[in-house]
Amino acid sequence: MKRFFPLFALLLLGGTFSPAAAQISVRSQLSHDKTVVPGETYTGAILVRNDTDEVQQAKVYQTDYLFYADGTNYFGDPGQLDRSNASWIEVAASSVVIPPRNSMEITYRVTVPEDIDGSAPAGSYWSIIMVEGIPKDSPENIENSLPDNSYGVLQVTRYGVQVASHFNGTSGAELTITESQLSRSDDAETTLNLAVQNDGHKLVRPDMWVELYGMDGTAFGRMEGQKSRLYPGTSVTQRIKLGKLDPGSYRALVIMDAGEEDVFGAEFTLNID
Repeated sequence: MKRFFPLFALLLLGGTFSPAAAQISVRSQLSHDKTVVPGETYTGAILVRNDTDEVQQAKVYQTDYLFYADGTNYFGDPGQLDRSNASWIEVAASSVVIPPRNSMEITYRVTVPEDIDGSAPAGSYWSIIMVEGIPKDSPENIENSLPDNSYGVLQVTRYGVQVASHFNGTSGAELTITESQLSRSDDAETTLNLAVQNDGHKLVRPDMWVELYGMDGTAFGRMEGQKSRLYPGTSVTQRIKLGKLDPGSYRALVIMDAGEEDVFGAEFTLNID
């Protein structure tokens, strides 16, 4: 009996590819967004590259996906979440074999339903297509020739490609700040940490910044946050650097601009020791 132990699984989720020193890499966008209408069908493709001098194999499978401000991620069985579109997606292959120094497209087709539980679909629906390299020594590899009763440690690289379907006419975004905390680095840089949650029905990528003032109204500038994808029911932590601040009290006006007329604000009093 062969026994193998994964060394780690490197999961890449985002907007662009990020090559790694591994069996395969995804060279297309890692977030596929499409504005849809009920009943339509559309297709997409994931470009997978083999940059090695050996034949490489990869398996392809689907999961649901959620993430939270505390750093946890959920990759559950496909089609279990209320806003999963996994059951709409048909992936052309469950595994691929890529020749050395070559690329291959994994295609998929999305069939948007006319209704969901008898109601017109609205907002954003999403899931993940995983592309995971199969190490040469893995029992799943068709070229594996290790003897029985062998042991090994496998390095596994996988890419998560977000496939999201968005319906127009959805009500506005709803962003809330659920937690706030100040932190200071060893070099006395102050950071405002904010847990931001999407309570709406559609994906948003809000622009976020802090306008900092002294209690007497003196402006200390505008500090930018990062753009993050926020699906309905998910949350992220924004860490906005405020710089080196003298002891005292400050007013921080937090702005979250989700586009159109969806602008949210919150005000905090910061006490710096």
